Amino acid sequence: MKLLAFSDVHLDSKFGWATREVARRQRRRLRDGVTSAFEQAAQEAAAAVLIGGDLFEHELVSPDTVEFLRRTFERSGLPIFAAPGNHDYADTESPYRRIDWPDNVNIFGETHFTSKQLADGLTIWGAAHRKPADTPGFFDDGFQVEGAGIHIAVFHGEERNAAFQGQYRHAPFAGDQIAAAGFDHAVVGHSHKPADRSTWTRLGSLERLKFTEVYGSAVMLEVENGRVTRRRLDPRPPALHTLSVDLTEVEDADEARERIGEALDSLVGAARIRLTGEPDNLHLHAEDFGAASFEPPAGIAQVLVDTSGLTSPYDLEQIQDEPTVRGMFVRRVRDADLDRETERIVLLAGLRALDDRDIGVLDELRMAGIDEDSSDHEPPDVPTDGAAA
Repeated sequence: MKLLAFSDVHLDSKFGWATREVARRQRRRLRDGVTSAFEQAAQEAAAAVLIGGDLFEHELVSPDTVEFLRRTFERSGLPIFAAPGNHDYADTESPYRRIDWPDNVNIFGETHFTSKQLADGLTIWGAAHRKPADTPGFFDDGFQVEGAGIHIAVFHGEERNAAFQGQYRHAPFAGDQIAAAGFDHAVVGHSHKPADRSTWTRLGSLERLKFTEVYGSAVMLEVENGRVTRRRLDPRPPALHTLSVDLTEVEDADEARERIGEALDSLVGAARIRLTGEPDNLHLHAEDFGAASFEPPAGIAQVLVDTSGLTSPYDLEQIQDEPTVRGMFVRRVRDADLDRETERIVLLAGLRALDDRDIGVLDELRMAGIDEDSSDHEPPDVPTDGAAA
């Protein structure tokens, strides 16, 4: 018997870095990922689907998305077992509790493990988050499975890690607790980075949700002769890309844009590009790669440009020794104990102003303060500066 499992789709995510149209495309792609997972289940003749939480964003989910899920679940005809996570938590306002789901949908609604028998000798166990944080560990009460046969768990939780000194707030567990509780295998959501352990599988997000993020795929569990084996299915090609483009020795902005276009060729989706190198006397800024001046290759809907890796076109060592206003300005900025990127931006803006040049680079300071969606225990995935195309 085969069971397909996936988690962490985050339907209706904001994608705060994106233009309205690109955000809409990304949300459409998340739905396509769910559709693809159910197509894989049908192709593999899976007997059921397990969902390890964070299927959608509780505060953002639309009625249309809920109807999409209800329709997809019903059309599949497969038993579905969903364990709500910390983003799709099952409080009284959740679609998990307000919607009349089809009979084939089983939503684990308790904050402790409960079970559903899928077939003779095969039991599925699950538990739910009912709030966005501070859900206790599902194993910490000494839980033990009951009954003979194969027992498989599906839940959403964070693995305890000796190297992490922070507070665990999302149903923490230790890997050895799974087998100790009597489970033959568990599929676990929460971390977007996949991992395959001997007795459990961290599914990973179904889609790359941030530019630098590692993501997973649907997983097939096969139950045969009293054993559970695991097989990862092929992940979907990413639609978010992070690239580095060296602009050393470029002679003008047109050549810089050409290099970026070459790096983006054949990619699909959106891209974040970090520019590096020492352009020859160029005062490049993100606006040099904006919609008004740069058309990305077909398939790329938006480009965010990070110029923090560029070396200043000014000889700062020489300027700070000058007995001039420029020299005094550079010395004071360098003595101000600013972080490296803020110092770069301030120096570039000030020197441009003293040269009577455009100082639009100050937009970078505002961009540095923009927050974006982030998963737990990870820094915001925001470019230092950016341009939409």
